[in-house]
Formats: sequence, C-alpha cells, structure tokens
Amino acid sequence: MARRLGLGTLSARVIGLSALMTLAIISAAFSLTYVAATRILEQETAEVVAAELRGIVDSSDGGRNLPALVATIRDRALGESEAIYLLTDRDGVKIVGNLSGWPENVRTDGNWTSVRGVRAPNGKSIEIGAVAYVAPFGTRLLVGRDLRAERNFQAALIESGAVALLAAVLLAGVSGFLLNRLVMRRIGDIDRTSRAIVAGDLSTRIPVRSGGDEFGRLAITLNGMLERIETLVTELRTVTDSLAHDLRTPLTRLKTQIQRGNDAELPDPARREALGQAADEADRILASFSAMIDIARAEAGAAREQFTEVDLSAVVRDVFELHQPLAEEMGVTLTYAEEASPLKVSGHAQFLAQLISNLVDNALKHGASGLSVAMTVRRDGAMAEVDVADRGQGIPEEQRVSALKRFGRLDTARTTPGSGLGLSLAATLARMHDGELLLEDNAPGLKVRVRIPALG
Repeated sequence: MARRLGLGTLSARVIGLSALMTLAIISAAFSLTYVAATRILEQETAEVVAAELRGIVDSSDGGRNLPALVATIRDRALGESEAIYLLTDRDGVKIVGNLSGWPENVRTDGNWTSVRGVRAPNGKSIEIGAVAYVAPFGTRLLVGRDLRAERNFQAALIESGAVALLAAVLLAGVSGFLLNRLVMRRIGDIDRTSRAIVAGDLSTRIPVRSGGDEFGRLAITLNGMLERIETLVTELRTVTDSLAHDLRTPLTRLKTQIQRGNDAELPDPARREALGQAADEADRILASFSAMIDIARAEAGAAREQFTEVDLSAVVRDVFELHQPLAEEMGVTLTYAEEASPLKVSGHAQFLAQLISNLVDNALKHGASGLSVAMTVRRDGAMAEVDVADRGQGIPEEQRVSALKRFGRLDTARTTPGSGLGLSLAATLARMHDGELLLEDNAPGLKVRVRIPALG
C-alpha cells in the first residue's frame, strides 16, 4: 500500500532539508557575490572619477586658470550623458556644470560620496556618486557620475540571482524527491520482506535490484542472513519433529522396562534383565543428547581457539586401530591406506578423531552387509582428504542432503540403533575446520569424503 508524503514523514523531512540547505548555500554564495561585485563596481567608478578630477585640475594649472577650468567643464558636460560636473564660487553660486546646485552632504575633502535626491537639469531626481575639490580663489569643483546604470545592474543582478535561486531550490526539491523515492523504494523492499517474515513466510527474500550499489550489497548480505535463519529454523523444526518421533519409542521402551524391573511378581533374573535393558536405553538416549551438544559446540566454534597443528594421518590411523577389533567382531574387513604421511592440518585433534570415528561407526552400522570398509588418507593439492568407503546399500543421490541433516535417518535405517546425528555431527565438525563433507556413490555402497585445508 502506497504511503502519502505527509509533513511528518521522513520523506518530507528529507526533501525539505535538501531544499533548505540548497537555499542557504546558494543565498550565502549569491550574497557574497553581490557584495563583492557592487564593491568592485563602486570602487572602479570612484577611481575613474577621482582620476578625471585630477586631470581637470591639472589642465587648469591647479585650478588657478579659471577660464580654462570653465571651458574644460563646459566641454565635458556637453559630451557625456552620465558624467556630472559642477563649478561654483565660494558662495555656492553656480558658474558652470550640468547640476542646478551644489548637492547636500557632498564634502570637499576628495573622498567618494553617494548622494540621493539630486536634482538634474531636466528636473529629475537622480542618485550620484561624486568627488569634490576646493580650487584656488575659493571655487569648488565637483566631478561625479549618475549611478542609475550601476543601480540598474545591481537590480538585474538581484533579479537574476532570485531566478537562479528559485530554480536551484526547485531542482533541489525535485532531486531530493527522486533520490528519496529511490531510497524509500529500497527501504520499502526491506520493510515488506520483514513483514512477510514476521507473518511466518521465512522463504521471502529482499529483491536485489542492483548488486553493485550499497543497497544491492546490503540486500545480498541480509538475504544471506535470512537464508541462514531459515535453515536454522527449519533444522530446529526438524529436530523437534525428529525428537518427538525417534525418542518416543526408546522412552516408551525405557518406561516399560523400568515397570518390569519394579514388578514384584517377576522373578529376580527377569527383573534384573529388564533393568539392564532400561540402562541400555538410557545410554542410547544420553548418546543422542551428547551428540546434539557436540553439534552445538562445533557450530558455535567453541574449540577454534584451541586449534593446533595436527597430523591428520596419525589421527585417522588411531581411529582405524581403535575400530579394527570391533570390525573383526562384526565380520567386516576394515582396511587403512596412507597416500600422504605426515599430513598436517590446523585443527582440534579430539574433534577430528570424533569426525572420523563417526564416519567409521556409520559405515560399520549401515554398510556392514558389504563385509568391507576402506579408510584412505591422501593430499589433493591444497586439501587433505579422508575417505571412508563401504560396500553396503549406499544412499540414493536424492536422499544425501537429508542424510546430513540432524536426525536425518533414512527409512532403511529406522530399525538400526542410533540417533541419526552421526553424519550431521561429522559435517558440522568438517565445517568447523573450514572443510566440507561429501557423500558419493561407491558402486556399490557409500563413500564419505572429508576435505580440510592442509598446511604447507
């Protein structure tokens, strides 16, 4: 739903602030320009008039040659329309010039003076700028300029500045509106996506209109965060559903066996057997929760500060030696091959051993029907690789992603003891070591490959 551009909205404030800032900046710049231009124009006019006054005085022997002075003023008064000339005697009586009388406030100190309301010979009131001088014998000489042209220039400058200022404010307003519209559209995308997620649609993502600008990069980052949140929430729901499904049966068995152990009518051997089975069920339930705690610790990176240089081939060799007796007891041939030794990685030795041990346990539980499990350590470029391959039923390609999720037990494995957390924990431990866990077809069987960055 479109929002109106009210006076209290951020959009209106942004546009108004943009226009006000433009108005203030241009007004200040125009004021400085106007003052500087006016001052320069007045200074140049004053210098021209002062130079002309000196020329007139010099041409009449410092004003002593009165006839020459009168003739010069008469000639110049007839030649220039904007020039002002006046020569009076010591009593202020006009001798020659194009003013009717001596203006008030014009002093004979040689300084530039601006005077308004001066009466011109044609009777009009004008503004003049003049310089006055007292000649020998008490005569007074005034030379000036009609300032109408300068005032017209100043008025034109003000008018042009006002038009330019208005245009700039309008342009700033339009630019602010367009920029604000662009920004608010991007913010609207984030707002709509957030509302959809609050409503429960975790699959909604922020549209990436352009990946090159700041909003595009922000959208990509936020979408990555939303992707992670959706994955965690989905996994949480899966864990909850799987806990309810997978723990109901063992908890029911545990309750039944405890009840049998407390049944006084049963003989003591049967009661002891029931309590022993209850203890086994409790151990399996505790193992499931222990695996979940290990996954949480690995995902939180709790052990990264304890990373050291580890010989991965030695870790895998120890796991092989630990599981070999169990494999022989199950009738499975467990083999081990080293194609690179030593093979150094940066990691946590205990978690690396747990990672490989989980893979071997999974292979012995679900791939024992193939009667062989092969463990291989190698180096592939900058990566250290560990393969655990069995000859069992394997995992169909379309189910491999599910097999790596928490409690991701396939239907064929529901009857096999276990929590469904072995591969999930192994994948989490691989990611904690900046590596990855891959499920591949061993034709027949399953090959699990762990890739971790090698040192050196």
